[in-house]
Amino acid sequence: MSIAPLPQLRPAVGECRSCRTFCDKLIEPRECLRMRCPYLWSYVDGPTGRRFMGCVQKVFRGEIDIAGFEDAERSGGFGGIKMTGEPLAHCPTRVEPAYEGEGPAHICLNPGFFDAEDPDDFDLRTGLPLAS
Repeated sequence: MSIAPLPQLRPAVGECRSCRTFCDKLIEPRECLRMRCPYLWSYVDGPTGRRFMGCVQKVFRGEIDIAGFEDAERSGGFGGIKMTGEPLAHCPTRVEPAYEGEGPAHICLNPGFFDAEDPDDFDLRTGLPLAS
């Protein structure tokens, strides 16, 4: 009896798991509002009257409660939300590490993650550019 190998899982768009730092790309919803992004949507939930906003392009998938967002902005800032789709050229992104550390386990193996415009240009398992 043979056991089939597990499928190779590709990291999700917006995340790098090449070292123990575990970096994620974040979108700043406050910047989406500031620039009046045409892909930012909002709606009012009929039964509750609560307002929500999100991204039509699914650059981030979360639906954000606008009242909670406004409260957070008044008390220091809502912060970033994990990027789950391809960012558009005008999307303000930043990279946030989950863990800080020093030593061989935390050496960045994928420096292109911080500035690559096309995530397919890199193999996130090794951090090496793919051959053209």
